[in-house]
Amino acid sequence: MTNGSDTNAIERRARAASYQDGLLELFAAAVLVIIAIAWIASPAFVGIVAAFVVLYGWKAVERAKRRFTYPRIGYYQEKSEDTGSIARGMLLFVGVAILVMVAAVAIYGDLGDADDWRKAAPLLSGMTLAGAFWYTGDRSSLLRHRVVAGWSILTGVLLWAFSSGSTYEAVVWHLLLLALPLSAIGTWALEHFIRTHPLPDRSTDA
Repeated sequence: MTNGSDTNAIERRARAASYQDGLLELFAAAVLVIIAIAWIASPAFVGIVAAFVVLYGWKAVERAKRRFTYPRIGYYQEKSEDTGSIARGMLLFVGVAILVMVAAVAIYGDLGDADDWRKAAPLLSGMTLAGAFWYTGDRSSLLRHRVVAGWSILTGVLLWAFSSGSTYEAVVWHLLLLALPLSAIGTWALEHFIRTHPLPDRSTDA
């Protein structure tokens, strides 16, 4: 039991270290800004951007980690998880977010009014992105990811409360209000990571 607990603790620390470089936050901020711009241009572009991120986004993060992270702390390979259970969990959370949005429209608006549906859209984006960062917090054990999840819900609720619903502008504002702290956190975390994890002095190995 003790050996198993020690192994799990070591694994948690190694996994948390791999998230401390801030690259995930910087990548997420960039993606949210790009999606916001795509949404302004045309909501139809959002699906294209999302598909591109799914296919190629993590490759960009991995290349950045090979440059900044792995040379400093070593390579960490997370254990593979059951993709089916992850997908079911994501679908369940998105389903709950949709139910909350529908309930908000039914209680505080009119289900037949398109403006009320647009007004409630920040609730959906707020809860969906909160779920993603809460899951990341479970993986990283870093408080900042849970704070970002809470900020996502808070800004989603506030934008829903004060939006007119005439356009989807509130969703764009939600994405930008989430990208701003993510970029600040990511920049600080990357600078701190590089400063506290200098590259090994190769001259001593010669």
